[in-house]
Order: sequence, then structure tokens, then C-alpha cells
Amino acid sequence: MNKNNDERQQFPSNNKLDPEQIVVEVSVAPKPPYQEKIPSGYDPMGEIYLRGRAFRGLAGGKIPWWVLISGWIIFGGLAVLILLLAFTSAAVELLLVLLIDSIPLIILWRGTVAKLSTKKQKSRRR
Repeated sequence: MNKNNDERQQFPSNNKLDPEQIVVEVSVAPKPPYQEKIPSGYDPMGEIYLRGRAFRGLAGGKIPWWVLISGWIIFGGLAVLILLLAFTSAAVELLLVLLIDSIPLIILWRGTVAKLSTKKQKSRRR
């Protein structure tokens, strides 16, 4: 019984509480419930994962315009250069290289279409 009285004395009673002394701390930016662990790009599987993640971002249209345009300049310029070399030298092997080089172009095409379609959807909402 004595133990129960000691516990009551530890906590202030409702009469002694002053509203100015009550402090409630609320965090400004709550932490997200799930944080994705990004693997290291130095091991082979981590590099494959990071490349896939980058290409998904490109194909999804969730990138800035300057990245999309610079991708077209770099990869499109390389594809045009290989195509010109293939036609001028009549080398069939360069057409095989052009097929391999067309993979980033397909990804950039999907990203451009996705970016333009999200732009249209945003303008329709307004």
C-alpha cells in the first residue's frame, strides 16, 4: 500500500499542471517509413542494379529536360555517326554495332514519350 502512494507522488496531480509548462515536441520532417538501401556501384551486381534504376528513371519520364536532351545529343549523335560510317564504308559489322547502340535510343524514346504524356496530363488537369 505504501508503494502505491509513492507512485502517485511521482506524477503531478491535475491541479498542479500549468499549461505554459507543458511542452510537446513535434519533429519538423518525419523520417520516411522505408529507406531503400542502394547497393554499391563497385561490385558487379550493384552496378547492374544502378544501371537498371537509371534506365527506369529515363524510360519513366521522371527526369529533367536537360538530361533527356543531352542523352539524345550523346547517344543519338553516336548512332548517327555509326550509321554514316556504315553507309560510307559499306561495312555490315557496323550495322550490328548500330543495333547494340539503339538500346539507349529506345530507352530515350520511351522517356521522351512518357515525359510528353505527363506534360499533357498536367495541362489537362488545370
